[in-house]
Amino acid sequence: MEVPRVFFDHKLNFHHYVHFYVIKCLLTLNAIKILGNSSRDISPTQKHLLYRMCILSIMLYGFQLWFFKGAPTVKNLIELKKIQYRIVLWITGAFHISLSEDVEVIASLIPITFHLRKLNGHHHLRYASILLSYAINSLLDHQHSKNQKPHKYSMANFMNKQQFKLKSPIKDINERLTEIKNEFDPFHSIFYPGLQLVNHFSDRITFHSSKSTNNKDLFIHTSNLNNAFKKSQTAPTDITVITDGSVKANGSAVAVAHIWKDNIVISCLKAQASNVTSIEAELMAIHIGLTLILDNKNVQHIIIITDSLVLGQKIINSGDQPLQKSIILIAMKIKSFLEKDGHNSIQF
Repeated sequence: MEVPRVFFDHKLNFHHYVHFYVIKCLLTLNAIKILGNSSRDISPTQKHLLYRMCILSIMLYGFQLWFFKGAPTVKNLIELKKIQYRIVLWITGAFHISLSEDVEVIASLIPITFHLRKLNGHHHLRYASILLSYAINSLLDHQHSKNQKPHKYSMANFMNKQQFKLKSPIKDINERLTEIKNEFDPFHSIFYPGLQLVNHFSDRITFHSSKSTNNKDLFIHTSNLNNAFKKSQTAPTDITVITDGSVKANGSAVAVAHIWKDNIVISCLKAQASNVTSIEAELMAIHIGLTLILDNKNVQHIIIITDSLVLGQKIINSGDQPLQKSIILIAMKIKSFLEKDGHNSIQF
């Protein structure tokens, strides 16, 4: 008995497929126009709703098959743009010489390309929560396969050079899942009302920011920073942490923390990461700097010099926000440091 086989043509462009559904949308649009009459037409809001409910789902049916990175989508997108242009003219009653971008704004519709990107991104994220029995798990790499046995054509078995040349929805899903970060822990005790750092140690955590951006206020702020730094270098229980984080054009990030004591750099810490934002790089710099000195018994006053005071306020407030799990690590260490001695303090 011969087992039937399925062959996939990698040159498929789905032009006829998209054209078929565009024609179906036109027929649906002509049918919907009957709802209005010569004396009283339906309102633009009702037309917009009919388009979203009856036409858009037909127009974008199965778009995941042909809309992915590297796919030949130009011809398909032109057809979809044309049909949406005809629909927005019907919704707004504008002239045929109107620009498509202008009438789309009036009709409260985003360009079809952006809409496809949004839906495609949501489609990729759904694979983070699919069941273990789904066959697509075996096509992803080891990080996202959920311990399923990899297929011989899975991403896990491809070399880096092969993955670079590959153009497939599976590759897009794999890359999108890598961007997902579980950064929320809303039930941690440090987020309970009355238990946050700002509730218990507001008198020992201070922030110094410039009042405005004019030159005079910036000069005064810089002078105050210099004076605070000089004072910390002479006090036996004070220490200064200067942090900075940046993201390069290639996506790699560098976080640096310099620890100053007695007018010399006693430690220089550096960390590197990829696929992070500039905020995450700044947070990483503060984390590596504080981790080294918070356990030091001889330190009572810490000055943190950073160009992101907003991030410092997020750490102290510990509210529901992105990077919540990373903030918890720093907030718990600051809490332990402040609880050790009633004279301990931190200044941003």
